[in-house]
Amino acid sequence: MRRDELDALGVELMSADEAADSRRLAAIAWQLYSEAGVTQAEVERLHSLLRCVTPVIGWPAAGPAGTARR
Repeated sequence: MRRDELDALGVELMSADEAADSRRLAAIAWQLYSEAGVTQAEVERLHSLLRCVTPVIGWPAAGPAGTARR
């Protein structure tokens, strides 16, 4: 979700709250929940990709920053 979409959703959220529109509030909550799930899945996909690539290119698999091989 882009910043402008999130800002627009925030305006809708405040408007629905002021109007005590529980259906609209629920719809916004589900939209945010869905977006969070998609984002979490993408983060996990990228972590998996990095775990696969790390041994191939010789990066240390774990450890503090600055302990890369020289």
